[in-house]
Parts: sequence; C-alpha cells; structure tokens
Amino acid sequence: MRLGKHPVTRFEFATHDVDVAHDVLRQIYAGHTFRVHQAARRFSYHQVAVDAGPVKAVRVAYTMDVTVGFQPVDHLIFVALADGRVDTHDRREVTRSGPGDVVLHRPGRPLINQCRDFDMVSINLDPALVAAVAALRTGIAPDDFRFDGSDPLSPPLAAYFRETMAYVYGLLTSPPEPLPSLAISAAADLAASAALVTFPSTAMTASDRPAVGPLTPASVRRAVSYIESHAAEPITATWIAEAARVTPRALQAAFRRHLDSTPMAYLRRVRLSRAHRDLLHADPTTGDTVSAIAHRWGYLSLSHFAADYRAAYGRSPSQTLRY
Repeated sequence: MRLGKHPVTRFEFATHDVDVAHDVLRQIYAGHTFRVHQAARRFSYHQVAVDAGPVKAVRVAYTMDVTVGFQPVDHLIFVALADGRVDTHDRREVTRSGPGDVVLHRPGRPLINQCRDFDMVSINLDPALVAAVAALRTGIAPDDFRFDGSDPLSPPLAAYFRETMAYVYGLLTSPPEPLPSLAISAAADLAASAALVTFPSTAMTASDRPAVGPLTPASVRRAVSYIESHAAEPITATWIAEAARVTPRALQAAFRRHLDSTPMAYLRRVRLSRAHRDLLHADPTTGDTVSAIAHRWGYLSLSHFAADYRAAYGRSPSQTLRY
C-alpha cells in the first residue's frame, strides 16, 4: 500500500453551550444517527482531532448521555476510555467499556454507541497498513490478515496499548513543529505494531509457517538500491520487497544471510547516516535543530535518536550541530 503524501489536518472545538455542541456533533456525524438523551447541568464538550493520513488521532470529552449510530467504516478504530461509560453494539456482540478499557472496532460493521459522560482517545488506522506490518513481522499474506476479536489478549497488553495510544496522540497533537512524513509513518507503524501484539488476529499463528530459503544476492542488491534511492520517503518493507521482486519474508531471510541485518534495520542505518550528513551541514544560527533533523529522518523519540547517533558516531547530535 502506498501511503504517499497526505495533508495533515487539525480540528479542535470546545463549548459549554449544549445547543452549539449539538450542532457541531450533527455536522461531525453527518450520515449517522445522533440522539441526545440528557446533558449535565454544568455541561462541557471538547474535541481534538488530527488526521495525518495513515493514522488519525482523536480525543473527545463531554458530559451528556447520547446514542450514536455509525454506518460501516473502512478503517480500524482503537478506543481507550479515560472516564465514563460506552456500550457498543455491532449486531454480533455488545462491548461494555469503562475507565481504563481498550477496545477495537473493526471495519465493515455498523455500530451503535451508547455513551455517558465520557473522555476517550481513539486512534484510526488503515487496515492495509496493519496488514502490511503483519506481513513483514510474521510472513502472513496481507489478504489473509484480519483481527479476530475486539478485546486485548490480557490486562498488561491493554495497558501497553493504552500507553502507546497516548504517546501517538501526544505526538500528533502537540509537536513543537509540523511532523514530516517519515515521523508520521513511524507513528503509524508504531501503533500498528502494538495492535498486532495486543489484539487477537490471524497473524498469531503465521509464525508457525516454514521459513523461506536464502535467495541470491541480486535480490538484496535491488533492495539496497531501492532503500538508498527512497530513504527520504515513508517506504515500507512491502515496497522494498516489491522492488527486490520477492516476498517480504524471503527478503528478510536474504538480508540476514548476506548482510546480517534486516531491510528495515538497513533503512534505519541509511536514514541515520543522512541525519548525520544534515547535522554536519546545518547551521543552528539560522534555526536548524536536532529535533527537526531527527523528525525529518523518521525518529519519533529524540532520546532514541541521540542513543543511536552516539553509538554510530561517538558523540551527541547536538555536538555535531554546534561544530
């Protein structure tokens, strides 16, 4: 799946006026049914949403009882509830959520949400993106991938995924500067990878499949050439494998045999070297920063960037930028 470039859009709205909130909600949920049962006397409503293409982050908090009927959607919706209650009906099962709960709403199913005085964060992902990550990590064919349940596999995994959602939401909604496409791609990959270990799916048994034998170095050379030429783009392991004319799992085996690495690890090394080059040519007096360069080359965490950089170059990124 080609993620491509996507304009990042942000929406934020807050009010204490029930009628104004109702008007906004009816616009947001156009095409869906929306019915208010009761609003609190001291009413409040606040919503923040950032759509970054492969990943969308939303936080909604309001003090009222409503029922919202959703038509089937084409994306995965992961919801973490901080406060309140939500009962979700999808014609097959009923999921009751309270504070601290994490739930997955799968695509293709109409939903009815009965919500009461809640505060929630949601992360939306394209199913094709998650399937591509599953193919890379387990070897499952993307067409064979699907999530099999709405609840996390265990309470510790639920807590892990809730923390991941909070991190991705914070990254997308409050960056010090606009996030470049590589950082957005990394955030989407992080959320997808966390979802794969948290929720039951067909990828859980994919690791039992027989390994693929080693390939000729020509496949590796094609992959390396593609990585070197497209390192500044939000490429995926599936794209690299397509350029190498092999499956993602076969390319993994070839890289381990011939380079003692993986395609994505090699891509990270290339991006780190490009970040090093940018630091060498940057001028802090004109506004160049370590964080901007790190984000440009796909690093979400400055501490991880600093650790990788020091391991590779023996000094901190800020020391290179200053000198």
